[in-house]
Amino acid sequence: MISNRKTIGAVVRQLKVKNTENEIGKDRLFGINIDKYFMPSVANIIGADLTKYKIVRREQFAFNRMHVGRDGRLPIALSRSTDAFLVSPAYTVFEIIDSSEILPEYLFMWFSRTEFDREAWFHTDADVRGGLPWDLFCAIELPVPSIEKQRAIVKEYQTVTDRIKLNEQLNQKLEETARTIYKHWFVDFEFPNEDGLPYKSSGGEMVYNDELHQDLPVQFSITTLGLILESHSEKHNFKKDKLIFFNTSDILNGDFLHADYREVSQLPGQAKKSIKKHDILFSEIRPVNKRFALVRVEAEDYVVSTKLMVLRVRNPMVNHLRMYQFLTRPKFINQLQRAAEGRSGTFPQITFEEHLENYPFILGSKYIESKYEQILESYYHQLFARRDENKVLKKVQGVLLAKMS
Repeated sequence: MISNRKTIGAVVRQLKVKNTENEIGKDRLFGINIDKYFMPSVANIIGADLTKYKIVRREQFAFNRMHVGRDGRLPIALSRSTDAFLVSPAYTVFEIIDSSEILPEYLFMWFSRTEFDREAWFHTDADVRGGLPWDLFCAIELPVPSIEKQRAIVKEYQTVTDRIKLNEQLNQKLEETARTIYKHWFVDFEFPNEDGLPYKSSGGEMVYNDELHQDLPVQFSITTLGLILESHSEKHNFKKDKLIFFNTSDILNGDFLHADYREVSQLPGQAKKSIKKHDILFSEIRPVNKRFALVRVEAEDYVVSTKLMVLRVRNPMVNHLRMYQFLTRPKFINQLQRAAEGRSGTFPQITFEEHLENYPFILGSKYIESKYEQILESYYHQLFARRDENKVLKKVQGVLLAKMS
């Protein structure tokens, strides 16, 4: 890229506009996520003087200069909101001096680069608390091409970003719909009867269940997770020189965060368990962190930590997607978290034998389970396809950011 190089300080100016008139309330107080976006603040502001907080307006930036040395990233964000909001007095707020010279979105793209975070981290050596001083931040250089070139770069990047956001929004709606259908069928028992009408409200026969103390459809039954799932602990054979290792931190909310091969000799001591396609991986530590995933590939080259439960469906009547949805429902996750926190030990932890094996499970009739399986197959096909597409698109984002240099 042919361009002039300028320092950040040459194109921005610091702002110190405070909420002196109390024009903005506490409901508009935001923090900055380490992934570089504004989010509602979780800080305790009881008794705080909001007149000392700083105002951020549209196309203005804010960053938290503290702890950059510790985190290796600069929490910085660009406001795209038409409404002004507040940030901590400790944050630095600034804006572009001349938007005909450099676009806010272009500058924010530069701040989003891994290389920028690395340079910002390098400059924290001068601060005993690992902070990034304003003068050193301003001394960082960036290329500033023509405004037309900037618009083209931003447009290309924004097209990818918009697609990622659209996929995330569609998946969110899809998940909400799936949860609604689950409740409709297996909580309210309004699954479609043979005439396509809601079962319970159309007079479907119900019978009282002593174990659950509630009425169930006559063809439904109660079983336990231990009769549907097994906690698999088979040791990997380690016949290959390289394997892909997954620890609890390597999976998140249904996604595998990497797929890197490592020398078997370099694997940690907890790398022991083998897995298969359709297994459900579930962390024993802090269920609320959502360290779970469904194995969607043939997995001979995979070995996982002993801290991951490997759950495998053993009841032929129950589909692995049905169990995956059941185990990853927010309500169930919260129940497991409460149980984990009630145990003594260093970490909030669950075990299969104590928390899953005897957990009751409502099993529908063979016909209903088959119909619901068809719904889940369509649901997860769309969900995972969009997630996989977003992984590719995020790599494209990285390539576009790298090209800026």
